[in-house]
Amino acid sequence: MNFQKTINVNTTKAKAFEAVTIGINKWWGNVDNSDILKLDDEFSIFFEEGTQWRFAISKLEKYKEVRWKCIHANHTFSGLKGIKEEWLNSEIIFNFKELNANIIELSFEHNGLTPDLNCYEICDAGWTHFIVTSLKQFLETGKGSPNLITP
Repeated sequence: MNFQKTINVNTTKAKAFEAVTIGINKWWGNVDNSDILKLDDEFSIFFEEGTQWRFAISKLEKYKEVRWKCIHANHTFSGLKGIKEEWLNSEIIFNFKELNANIIELSFEHNGLTPDLNCYEICDAGWTHFIVTSLKQFLETGKGSPNLITP
């Protein structure tokens, strides 16, 4: 089963869409392109120990759905072996559904991130933080908790 999280957020679908296209550095981490507004646009995100993932926008339905396909993976984490390319060709999916005028349901799925992967435990903890805490806080207060590293 793919990693999934669904949260209710006091925001609009437009703000959620912007957060996962032009505001990624406000809730997830350092990116090299903060202007991903069309299909096939690419961006990389950087974490400690030289970790870098590169994504291409594989689906972009304004205010409804955004998909990022991992096209390059260099994942390292002290003590874990065999994780370098586990995200390669996986897909991150965001769906937005309006529940009422000020509340949306944000569904997140990392298609390809499954419990049999070596990185699953740390990725589960990481995504839970970034989606349930950081992205939600960013959308509701304007301030998230991204992992901003010094290059």
